[in-house]
Order: sequence, then structure tokens, then C-alpha cells
Amino acid sequence: MAINAETHLYGIIGNPVNHSLSPLIHNTLFQRLKINAVYMAFEVEKNSLGLAFEAMRALGLRGVNITIPFKETAINFIDEIPENVDRRVGAINTIVNRDGQLYGYNTDGTGFLIALKEELSFNPQGKKILVLGAGGAARAVVFALARAHADRIMIYNRTQERAKGLSDYVAEHFPETGIEVLENLEMISTKKPTLVINATSLGMKTGDKSPMDLHRLNHSVSVYDLIYSPNETPFLKQAKALHWPYANGLGMLAAQAAVSFELWTGEKTGVREAMHEVLKKCITS
Repeated sequence: MAINAETHLYGIIGNPVNHSLSPLIHNTLFQRLKINAVYMAFEVEKNSLGLAFEAMRALGLRGVNITIPFKETAINFIDEIPENVDRRVGAINTIVNRDGQLYGYNTDGTGFLIALKEELSFNPQGKKILVLGAGGAARAVVFALARAHADRIMIYNRTQERAKGLSDYVAEHFPETGIEVLENLEMISTKKPTLVINATSLGMKTGDKSPMDLHRLNHSVSVYDLIYSPNETPFLKQAKALHWPYANGLGMLAAQAAVSFELWTGEKTGVREAMHEVLKKCITS
């Protein structure tokens, strides 16, 4: 569709964003559904985040996605978080601009649970799960796992205080779920997790190391990496070599993007399936 004076603008804000596949999937759906809109990637420096939100209001951007490293700090620049569950998470990944009022949502948790079910046939209920990381993406994942009635969630992060803060925060809302902060991963095999999740950015850049040596575990586990580009991070390559079930963040990306798309446009039917199809073609081409 031709861009004209009626075209609505959407986008993604983060740093880095040059790897993002979000413009591809959203623009493809805009074209398929004949919606006069375009989606772009905006790389923003940390000290300019507030300016980016003011520009969103001033220029009338209809909505944006928020990615690393701004999912938590973005809350400081919006007007309201309508949903209680999103408010509890303390991190947002979707902004809807309604007449200059910015509303924040977190679609990551919903997308993550959909991906776990479809990609790994994994149900968190009653399970012991290890989450690597304690940032905005990890917050959404831990809250989603607690809502899905995981028995125990173990959190490991290089900065202990950050992991402790996340643990205490989640424990307030889900006292029935065991939340444990791990000082190190040396004795992780004795904890017997059935799922290990990478919610850090390690693996996104060339030369990155794996956030964990999976050989520390002496039993088979399911492995999920929220990163989707590259297709196989060092973390997932190790899981593959061990012949353990694993998946990257592609399914989660499609699922959470579909929820964002619905918030912006009201369109829902077939959107997630179409987005996943586009992503799989892109990754395998």
C-alpha cells in the first residue's frame, strides 16, 4: 500500500534494534489486511528515552513496542497501565497512544506461555523452572510462570540484588509459588529443574557466551531462549548437541506481537498464525 498523508505510524524502541524482525511481521500484516500503516525501528539512546516518548505524543505515533533495555524504565514515561496483571509485572513492551495519552501493556507473558505450549508442549503447572536473568523480559516470564502455577521458580542473575528484588516482588503477589534466588549455578543439578529459560541478552551478539553451561545438569530438561536472532544461540546449540528439547523466541515473538497488533488495530483472527508463518520463512530463507 502507498504511504500517504493518512498513513499511521507504529514502531519499536530499543537499543539495539537492528536485529528486530518486528517491522517485517507488522508491515506484512498491515499489507495483508489493507491497513494504511507502517511500522519502523527506532534505536534510542538511554538518556534520550524521555524525548522519544514526547516525540511519540507530538508526532502522533499510534503505538510502539518496547524492547531491551527499556521495558522497565518505559513505565516512567507513560500515563497509565490499564491491566492489573501488567501493573504487577513492573515492565511493559507495548504502548498504545489514544489521543496523546500513552497506555502501557505487557504482552510478553501471554506470548511466552503460548510459545511454551506450542513449541515445547510444556505446561509449567507443578514444575521446577530455572530463569536466567532478572530484567524486564525476565519479569514477564517469572510472573507468567507464577500465574501458570509453577511449583518453584529459581532465578539466577549476575547482579544478585536485581534477582533478589524480582524474587521479593513476585513473592508478594504469588505467595503460593516458591521463589528462590541462586547465588551460583554450581549445584544446579541438585535442584532438578525441568525447564531452563534464557531471559538475558547473552547470545544476541556475535562472540557472546552462553548464559549457562548446560552440562552442569545431569538430566534432560527443556530449554527455551527468548532470543530469536540469531536462530541458534550458543545456549541453544548446546541444548541441540545434548539432544534436549529446545526452542528460540520466535513463537513468543509472534504470539506477543499478535496481542500488540490487536491492541492497536482490533484485528485478531489469523494474525498470530500469519506472523509465525512470515517469521519461519524469514529465518529459514
